[in-house]
Amino acid sequence: MNRLFWLVVFTLSTFSWVACSGSSSSSADDPDAVEGDEISQQEDPLSENGSSGVVKLDSLGRPISSASEPGKDSASSSSSSMGPVVGVEDTLITDTTVVEDVDALPECTSANEGESFLVKSENTLYFCLGENWIESDAVAETAGITCRGGVMVIGSGDDGEDDEGGSPYSQWGNFGQQQQVVFSIDSTTEPRIVGARIVGVAEKGPFRYGTSVKLVELDSMQRLADSKRIHKTCILNGDGNFSFDSVDLASPYLRVKASGYFRNELTGGLSPSVTTLEAVVDVTDRDSVNVNMLTHMEAPRVLKLVENSGNNQPIRAVKAQALRDILASFDIRLGESSAGGGNGWPGGWNQQQQQQVTTDGRFAEDIGLFDGDEYSGALLAISIMMQRKGSGSEMLSYTAGIAERIKGNGNWDDNNAKADLADWLMVLDTSGSYATIKNNIASWKLGEVPEFAHHLKRFWTNVYNFGECGSHNADSIRFVSNSLSAFFVSGYDQPGPKVRFICDANTHEWRAATDLEKDTYGFVGEYEGQLKSGIINKDKYYIYEQKKWRAATSNDIQEFEDLADVYKNLKSGEKVIFLLRHAERTNDTGKNGHLTDTGKSQSQGVGAKMKGEDIYFANSTYTRSKETCEYVAKGAGATYTENTIDDLDGEWYVKDDSKYATCKTDNGGGWGANSAYAYKGICPEAYYDFEDRSEEFLQEIVKPQFAKVNRVGVMISHDTFVVPFTAYCTNRKVNLRYFDTKLWVNYLAGVAIIMDASGKMRYVPVKGLDSGTMTM
Repeated sequence: MNRLFWLVVFTLSTFSWVACSGSSSSSADDPDAVEGDEISQQEDPLSENGSSGVVKLDSLGRPISSASEPGKDSASSSSSSMGPVVGVEDTLITDTTVVEDVDALPECTSANEGESFLVKSENTLYFCLGENWIESDAVAETAGITCRGGVMVIGSGDDGEDDEGGSPYSQWGNFGQQQQVVFSIDSTTEPRIVGARIVGVAEKGPFRYGTSVKLVELDSMQRLADSKRIHKTCILNGDGNFSFDSVDLASPYLRVKASGYFRNELTGGLSPSVTTLEAVVDVTDRDSVNVNMLTHMEAPRVLKLVENSGNNQPIRAVKAQALRDILASFDIRLGESSAGGGNGWPGGWNQQQQQQVTTDGRFAEDIGLFDGDEYSGALLAISIMMQRKGSGSEMLSYTAGIAERIKGNGNWDDNNAKADLADWLMVLDTSGSYATIKNNIASWKLGEVPEFAHHLKRFWTNVYNFGECGSHNADSIRFVSNSLSAFFVSGYDQPGPKVRFICDANTHEWRAATDLEKDTYGFVGEYEGQLKSGIINKDKYYIYEQKKWRAATSNDIQEFEDLADVYKNLKSGEKVIFLLRHAERTNDTGKNGHLTDTGKSQSQGVGAKMKGEDIYFANSTYTRSKETCEYVAKGAGATYTENTIDDLDGEWYVKDDSKYATCKTDNGGGWGANSAYAYKGICPEAYYDFEDRSEEFLQEIVKPQFAKVNRVGVMISHDTFVVPFTAYCTNRKVNLRYFDTKLWVNYLAGVAIIMDASGKMRYVPVKGLDSGTMTM
């Protein structure tokens, strides 16, 4: 020991070392001057690894990809193997001053004199002094170690505050009375207890070595204001534990402050700046005090409750109430007694007075992250919530704002802020980030990670007014009806954010519904092969098959191809007849109705796609059909000769006009009747057999026309014929199911009938305009 003492003395007389997690730069700043502020970039292995944790999100806020960016060094990724937490922009900061065992310590030389490393296997700090690695206990015993600004200083140091000594421990005198002890204290006040030992753990995640911990005695004569009696120690381990082995106290009422870097649950690394959390406690009958986010948030409420009592109650008399108020503000139930039960209570999420929370006599300073009980889970849940805006100074500002609202009446009554927090938690939940957080914490190997996710889920589902998820409402789907949420929609199928939520029948928990679940919610399958567009994603389609719905694939739906592409890709020896609906018409639907000017322009545009081609034309008996042929020819620079085919008029499939009229009336008009006939085979008394009649048209009307076609023909008909005929030619894979999807054939759309040299025909749905369908 003598050799070590003189070694340290010699070293300190030669250098002024700062052991800032391995840094050799010095800092004499008062730690309170940097609390919550960003630390300037010192030579500090609290190193930024270039990973911001920002990920690209989809419309729900889910990560498009959680894979690591190519080229990133594996050491720069989170300790979690599951990727970054969604929506968290904190820079991942890894601690490069941790080694597994003593053998892994780097060589101690003059170049790294004063640096420190934590040896995980021993949970012990080692300092490089005089080219030797020396345990922190030995350094503290011979030279002393103090902490300020999240860093360690070898030597007793001086941060401008008086240290108080102590002598052997003795019991409190009359401080056990259940009323406020009134006294005034200053630096000359005689201590009422000497040599007290007070221990605890500082956690957000756990605060790291270099954290300063202060006991500030409170003056009951000054309404529990901070006195100048301050006691300090330093955390010298990796799990946040601190110890005051012998302090003299004149007051049992203390403000305990921990200032340093903490392990960040959301990144798995360290906090980006020094953070200060505190607790206001009464140590009359206790010798352990934890400092955490619960103690930090309840401190203003504790002092307010004492004030409300006329300063006639001791702090310990209001602690249970303060903790209940904090927990209730975040819908956390421990040993709950709630009339509503489950995820919600009667009256809605903003009526917290109906909730009752019990804490079994526990105080916030009794709770630790790794205690293995439900209180640990509650602490972790609130710790996560408080990082809504980040984990640096913005976290403390956010927390302070909420604590200030709770202080007055015990209720966080800011519904806008609650909705914002709920949105963030929901995105974390639905992206799988809760598992990432759990994995981050587990990687610290400090104990079993408490269950926290159900507290977070309860909060956001209550804010969204979802109520309980159980067997009675399994598989039911909800939308966000809270107008303060960024995910609010006015109705299930209304425009806006597309996220919907389902009560999972297996887990009895709310989760984000898949596209299939939300798009087919309430659908009733009527026939095999039925196709419907999604309720939410209206551009997606779903098919009913084997008594259940599934997402339609390219094998189920044949898309319309551009007429120009089909024309250009004709093979040698092939001919094509484009059988199309006429162009845009006026409101006159009679035989003498004309095209609009737009319809004429549309027709010329289609003709231009076949510029210079010698086109064979055929038209129905309707004027608009003839005009369509005329303007197509004009656009192509071809000659139009009128060629009228009565069977193109549109009622080819109708067998009985009277029964057809009834069928239309019963099925919402001709669009509904004709499409349902093509896809479902309705009204057999009104229509011919679908397959036989379609094949008859191909063989007796279309096929003979090919003899008159050099290479390209255009036949213009009407929607009531083009819809079922196109459905037949594509084996019902083209989506013209007006009765289900409200999609109808567009102008100048239909089917290309392509014949090869052997007389074999194939069919392609085609569009002359941008879309082959229109929504009616």
